[in-house]
Amino acid sequence: MREEIKQIIEKECADLDYFDYKYHLLPVVEYAAKLAEICDVDKEVVELSAWLHDIGRIKFGARNHELTGAAEAERILRQFGYSDEIIEQVKHCILAHRGSGSIQPQTMEAKVVATADALAHFDMFLPLLTAMGKRGKGKDDKRIYRWVYEKMERDWNKKILIPAAMEIAEEKYRAIELLLGSEASGPDNDAVAHQ
Repeated sequence: MREEIKQIIEKECADLDYFDYKYHLLPVVEYAAKLAEICDVDKEVVELSAWLHDIGRIKFGARNHELTGAAEAERILRQFGYSDEIIEQVKHCILAHRGSGSIQPQTMEAKVVATADALAHFDMFLPLLTAMGKRGKGKDDKRIYRWVYEKMERDWNKKILIPAAMEIAEEKYRAIELLLGSEASGPDNDAVAHQ
């Protein structure tokens, strides 16, 4: 059944105009499996949650995608006959994965998924987050740098919930600080242009 759920996600991602599947979902699934092993948690719940954590964003858009995603995940999991217990655990992981929402991870499985999501962001921040920033924030490089930098800071401070993951991400985090820290906090492009 997990293979069929993976195929549903692959199909949904095929219509996207950027490489979300390859550069975000696959790394989230890989990090989630690695962290599930380290933390000795329910691997099935973690794997299902990792595959489905962004289904709301993929199908319905970024706004409140944890809410739309939890509902869509429930629909998909019911279709495959998963138990109410697994469905509720997966929904919690999806609802709590963002770090910016009001629902905080209450289970180790949810902490694993939120952390795996953050780790994947660190891997893809240059190729994908900058592209997303350009698309979502306009052509203003200063705003793009600030948006990417602030997202990385949020991930580092709010979503890396497992100590072993800090070790995995620290070098990448320091590189982002070095590359974007001064760009994100320096004078605005407009102010520089007028000097």
